[in-house]
Amino acid sequence: MYSYEWDDTTGGLLLNSSPLSFSKEPRPVYYKELNILGFNKYWNYEKNDTYPYMWAEANNYWYRGRKVAQTKGGSLYTAPQLIILEAPEPNGEPLRFVDIPKMVKKNKAILESLVQETIKNVYNIYTEYKSKVDVFYVAFSGGKDSVVTLDIVQRALPHNAFKVLFGDTGMEFSDTYDVVNRIENYCDEQNIDFQRSKSSLTPEFTWSKFGPPAQTMRWCCSVHKTAPQILLLRKIMKNSHFRGMAFTGVRGDESASRSEYDDVSLGEKIKGQYSCHPILEWNSAELFVYIYERNLLLNETYKKGNSRAGCLVCPLAGSKNMYFKEQSYSTNELGFPTTKIFNDIILDTTSKELSTPNAVKEFMDIGGWKARRSGKELNFSKDLCIEKYENGVLTVTLLEQSTSWYEWIKTVGDVTFLENGDVEILFDNKLYLIHISISNNNRETFSVNIGTNTKTDIYFMSALKIVLRKSSYCTLCRVCEANCPNGFIAMENGIVKIDDRCTKCKKCHDIFHGCLVANSMRLPKGEKIMGSIVRYGNMGIEYEWVKKFFDKKDEFWCSAHGLGTNMVKNLKSFLGDAGVTSKNKFSCFGEVIDRIGIEEVTTWALLLCNLAYTSEFNWWIKETHVGQTYTSNAIIAMLGDDMSANSKSHIASAYKNIFISNPQLGKEIGLGVCDYELKNGKRYLNTITRSQWHNPDSRVILYSLYKFAEACGDYYQFTLSRLLNHNIDSNGVSPTEIFGLDRDQMEKILIGLSINYPEFINASFTLDLDNITLRSDKCSLDVLELF
Repeated sequence: MYSYEWDDTTGGLLLNSSPLSFSKEPRPVYYKELNILGFNKYWNYEKNDTYPYMWAEANNYWYRGRKVAQTKGGSLYTAPQLIILEAPEPNGEPLRFVDIPKMVKKNKAILESLVQETIKNVYNIYTEYKSKVDVFYVAFSGGKDSVVTLDIVQRALPHNAFKVLFGDTGMEFSDTYDVVNRIENYCDEQNIDFQRSKSSLTPEFTWSKFGPPAQTMRWCCSVHKTAPQILLLRKIMKNSHFRGMAFTGVRGDESASRSEYDDVSLGEKIKGQYSCHPILEWNSAELFVYIYERNLLLNETYKKGNSRAGCLVCPLAGSKNMYFKEQSYSTNELGFPTTKIFNDIILDTTSKELSTPNAVKEFMDIGGWKARRSGKELNFSKDLCIEKYENGVLTVTLLEQSTSWYEWIKTVGDVTFLENGDVEILFDNKLYLIHISISNNNRETFSVNIGTNTKTDIYFMSALKIVLRKSSYCTLCRVCEANCPNGFIAMENGIVKIDDRCTKCKKCHDIFHGCLVANSMRLPKGEKIMGSIVRYGNMGIEYEWVKKFFDKKDEFWCSAHGLGTNMVKNLKSFLGDAGVTSKNKFSCFGEVIDRIGIEEVTTWALLLCNLAYTSEFNWWIKETHVGQTYTSNAIIAMLGDDMSANSKSHIASAYKNIFISNPQLGKEIGLGVCDYELKNGKRYLNTITRSQWHNPDSRVILYSLYKFAEACGDYYQFTLSRLLNHNIDSNGVSPTEIFGLDRDQMEKILIGLSINYPEFINASFTLDLDNITLRSDKCSLDVLELF
């Protein structure tokens, strides 16, 4: 919230009342971090962690207002490079501690204003929601944010008005367990109800069964944190329909996605539950000053260089963070989890050929496991459920069954088991007959004649495939059980039981691919079109090339444009892919683009609606995620092993050049915000981050909806839930996936479109029902007339 400056007299921070537009998230640096990085070779300091010696902003180290060092690189087994900029103290004299008491005193007045406002806000929210909420609780993690949140809440509310809930993933730092134990003792003294939730499945089992979690497959949060918390609260409240409010330590400065959160939201963190973020607007400077002022517990992991107190091995962890974790938590003699446990599972389960120690080191150093997109990269994966759709007939064969399909199928519709072994299901007022045959090796095959392929048929096929996947892959992780709002799913003693009162709400279907294990094993979308993804070579497409073309249009090809042969080849491919040209001639779509202006963001958003259906852009849209950051190595690893290293390097380079040269596409629309360096005229990429299109043009979204409908076989009626579900196999690419839009944004856009363009679209949202209908006598070309 407040900006800060360095105070050379205390060696600390000095908050000021100016609003902070962007936080560099400063953190205190203790001797243990200095030792791990090797600063003890250069600097003289006492091995005492009573107080920090300096501060760090990302890779920059600040001592009493001066940047004295920075680090570069670093990975699991490779220490970051140290760059010493100047001596902190003259003549090698010992470093001085940050004068924490004096720093706290200097910041007391301005911090108190923020604290009192936060306490008041928590109390007001409690007062407003206590008639709507059954239980209030602090979601405690053992990190600095949750420690501060707990302290704020316990100052704002009566101690019997809330609980503290620690979600034990079994993958925490040993130092985190120490904090949790001490907080539990404190809560006992203060008469605050402290609870711990934990999955019945060990992380060692789930990592081996699901495959290690990856950037696009973070099943671990659902299995080891969210589901156990929900199930424990249901048990405590003795109510499956309970409505809770979690006070979280979420802060907007931690990530781009979190910066979009509201103070209070429903279903943002946990389905059906409220979340309140008391310190959403706080930055880390304010956080640490508060911790020191209140003498709160500070997790020792921060003193060891870790910027976050999350899980030991996380696919979202930065390379430097991986190094810090490995240095401090690779072994433990007291029975706590270690990085070695999970790193060994990564190596034991990968299908990569790692025949030499150097190959192992390289694979782990670059974090290649984080980019896993399917079961293809696992050495134990196999198809357990074979699905085929031909000539209107859906056929599914179960090669293995771990749980009973007789139970799961109750969630699809009204089921009638026929005497001949077949099944009838009434789904959305349509009756489907499923023929079941059993082979000699006792494998069951389900066949159903779908018929007309209407919207109902499509949703029925999806639901049927989901329950049969569950039957084959289910490990009793209990995520489905937690998702059921009525408590009608029970998983006990290795058996799944669905209550006959099941309402067919299908909340248990609302999981990636219907089952987290099945999702972890499947072939990802986008791999089917990998053959042509090296479409723009390593140069990509430069904005200036496109601009030159629009200056001359069809005459461009015969003019002295100054582009080389490969540049022209790439440009022709791009313009054709984008629909600007047809057979190298200016198209009607191109005329619309020219009329709007090639420099406009709306122009590039329209182009992207077409490009989303071409290989290079389709892969990027489907395989990267809003709010996540990717290095070149990460992109290369994500591309898999089906192409040469040279081709993968070219693709990563092409993305870099496309997004850097085109700020409308990369930055404004958010397809790829690049952090890069320019050296001798060459671009060197550090990272690319996907973000949302924050100010979307509703007409572009309408155009994208028609493109989606046309790609799905003129499927003009669908739901917003369908648009937001990016895991349904479909030829259409949803505007929510292209532009990173969430439900709230889309609802506002769709309502506005219905009001302004009723001749094209009608959208309605009533309670849990939503419906979008496009006029079937219109098409995407008609939408272009609105520009």
